[in-house]
Amino acid sequence: MSEHIPSELSLKADEKKSESAAPLAKLNQWCNQHLSEYIYMICLAIIIGIASGFMAYLFKQMIHAVAYTFIPHILHSNFNWWIIALPIIGILLTGIFTRYIIHKSLTHVVAQLINDLKQKTYKLRHDLVFSAVVGGTITLGMGGSSGAEGPIAATGAAIGSNLGQLLGLNHRKLKILIACGASAGIAGIFSAPIGGLMFSLELLRIGLTTVPILAVTVAALTAYLTVIACSGFNPDLTYIPSEGFDWATLPAVVGLGLFCGIYSLYYSGVTNYMDTVFKRISNPWWRNLTGGIMLGIILFLFPSMYSTGYPVLGDVIGDNPSAIANGSALNLFGAAGVSGLMLIAGGILICKCWAVSATNSSGGVGGDFAPTLFAGGIAGFLFATFCNHFCGTSLPIGLFGFYGMAGVMSGVIRAPLMSIFIVIEMTTVYTLSLPVSLCAFISYLTVKGGALTEASALPLVKHLNWIK
Repeated sequence: MSEHIPSELSLKADEKKSESAAPLAKLNQWCNQHLSEYIYMICLAIIIGIASGFMAYLFKQMIHAVAYTFIPHILHSNFNWWIIALPIIGILLTGIFTRYIIHKSLTHVVAQLINDLKQKTYKLRHDLVFSAVVGGTITLGMGGSSGAEGPIAATGAAIGSNLGQLLGLNHRKLKILIACGASAGIAGIFSAPIGGLMFSLELLRIGLTTVPILAVTVAALTAYLTVIACSGFNPDLTYIPSEGFDWATLPAVVGLGLFCGIYSLYYSGVTNYMDTVFKRISNPWWRNLTGGIMLGIILFLFPSMYSTGYPVLGDVIGDNPSAIANGSALNLFGAAGVSGLMLIAGGILICKCWAVSATNSSGGVGGDFAPTLFAGGIAGFLFATFCNHFCGTSLPIGLFGFYGMAGVMSGVIRAPLMSIFIVIEMTTVYTLSLPVSLCAFISYLTVKGGALTEASALPLVKHLNWIK
């Protein structure tokens, strides 16, 4: 669909009109006179990258501080009844914050951002610089089964938009700065600068011209370096593969890609259906309460889905899959051994999308990317374990969990390049790029071949208008 491109004369008129009311109009005027557009936008991208990277670091610390107030109390050998109440309280508190303090819904913030760009709404609210981070901390810290990338992408976008508004920039430049901030947030939260760039190219759809791409690249790289400077290089997933890629497992990797694609269809269908269900609940208190109860019951059954689930995911791809059973009610009911782990893994795959919907669609603040990484790791483990147990193969379980991360993310989000780079960069395992890429693209093609209509897509995907 073609986009109206304003003339150079109208852009200049728009910028002059904005400058008259901008607090930093004189600075903007000086920069326009003495700097080329290329240099000017790169300088702004660096500023946005530093600010967004610092916010990503702060957001991680805040989530960790709240979550680890409760996670150590999850018992591995007893029922954790108290965990049912925790997400109920968290989502209710988030609902109070969004309705009565900032007076703005933060449900599916990335989808909102994509829609804003589609509607050419480039002047984002000032409070979005901090509100998404606060809401996300409450939601994720108190058990929300979601991701941190949604709130931090919105935060970065708001930083870029508000900086541009202060300078009185025109809409074309504001759009570039929004993309810079959103990509910087993704790069900072995943430690994936190229993944952040792919986010702008595949989802935000910035133009393939020199200035936007270079500005977004600089912003993403700056955010990544800022997070490293603040925390040192401590990846969320510390992964050292026990072995390299074996070409003999190539057919199994293709099979995993197909499995991830089929599962992605189920995942997307459930999340879209539940989003519609929650929208029909007009009373926000009942909506928060319904989602909180639903999530609490799921966490009681599978505590491994608490928050982003990265520690458990790290254990799964690190050849310690028994971590998924820790504290699980199914485990306490006698699900033991390989069959028990497969039962629990299957239960997690079935329930993960319901937990994500209960978190993101009922009033919580979270992202859609990290849950697909978690589900992908479990899918890879289940696929390899099933093949080994029933087909007599000897597939490496950890490696297939790693491949599955990219497979499900690519199939659900339908952004294969972003998925590949996020998985590889956040773990720094570049030697497995081939099987990761193959699994991601097979899953993506499976979803596309499944004739997934726009009506059954993930709420975030519906705003992309990809399905023809």
